[in-house]
Amino acid sequence: MYQKIFRFNSIQELQESIDKQAKELTNKIDLQSKLIGDKIREGEKNNSEELSDLKNKLNPENSKDKKTENKNSKNKKTTNKKKKSKKGQLENWIDYENLHLYNGVGTRGELELYFKSLEEMKVESERLKKTRDSLEQLMKSGIKKELAGIGYEQHEGPYELAFIKTQLKHEKFSFKSILTVGCE
Repeated sequence: MYQKIFRFNSIQELQESIDKQAKELTNKIDLQSKLIGDKIREGEKNNSEELSDLKNKLNPENSKDKKTENKNSKNKKTTNKKKKSKKGQLENWIDYENLHLYNGVGTRGELELYFKSLEEMKVESERLKKTRDSLEQLMKSGIKKELAGIGYEQHEGPYELAFIKTQLKHEKFSFKSILTVGCE
């Protein structure tokens, strides 16, 4: 399970942890983007009509020309239009108790879930970058880097930090040596 409360021994340790999370998230975003691209290309090979709407959403400039052509052909033929529901989702999604199910089998429902997940990961990545930048500003303003603390990571809000006394005792630097001097 994802841990919301975490301890850190220094602000630098916290910053490194956030950098690690951001890097992992960036890798997940890249992998999922490649997966979506592969699914779309696979659909193009199969000449799947269900992916045409998603392709148009990805390339809005190219789809404008096609939309005018499609409007002329739609006037001649009647087609089943998909209406948007109150939540802005297509009618293909139905609610069943605590589940939201895609009404159909195919790659369109799968791709819609991938896109939704990708958008959430991008938002999370931006939030982590902003947090990292805020920590850098905090360190530049003169806060001690050795401060320990406890943090709470909210789902959509900012990190909440509380600084505490560090349990690690830093020893003062001392230099001991034996000096021998020869006598004449």
